[in-house]
Amino acid sequence: MGKIEKRIIVDLDLCIGCRSCSAACHYGHLYQSNLVSARVEDIALVPTNCRHCLNPACLASCPTGALYQDEHGYVRRANLLCIGCRSCSLACPFGAIGSEFTRHISPKCDLCIDRVEVGKKPRCVTACTSGALQFVELVPETIPETLIGGRIVARSKIRRA
Repeated sequence: MGKIEKRIIVDLDLCIGCRSCSAACHYGHLYQSNLVSARVEDIALVPTNCRHCLNPACLASCPTGALYQDEHGYVRRANLLCIGCRSCSLACPFGAIGSEFTRHISPKCDLCIDRVEVGKKPRCVTACTSGALQFVELVPETIPETLIGGRIVARSKIRRA
């Protein structure tokens, strides 16, 4: 299979904060949610998915090599190599890697690669009742919007000192 040029985007105008995406992620990953949420002022809580960056800062920060980019360009984690140091969480400029541990591992979106490889959408996108989460093809014209969109509007609930 060739390189998959699709990413999850969030339409903040459509998100109703129902958290069905979080529930789908939680149960689909055997009670380990990989989805981080960001608070938009005191108005809403919206999902903050990993953007699977072209040059990921989290990858460079990992001291054990637990994070890697696969052949599709997705940033993945080898759970057995993760020591839970949280350096990836601190390095992510979008706050998309959680700092709260589950099974000694920081939560990080894996884009439900098991589903994507067989032509399905990620669990959170399928569960989104309002259509706010979309799994779209990246085209050169939309890459800047996709990569910086949520960073400007929302701040992560993960506070950095």
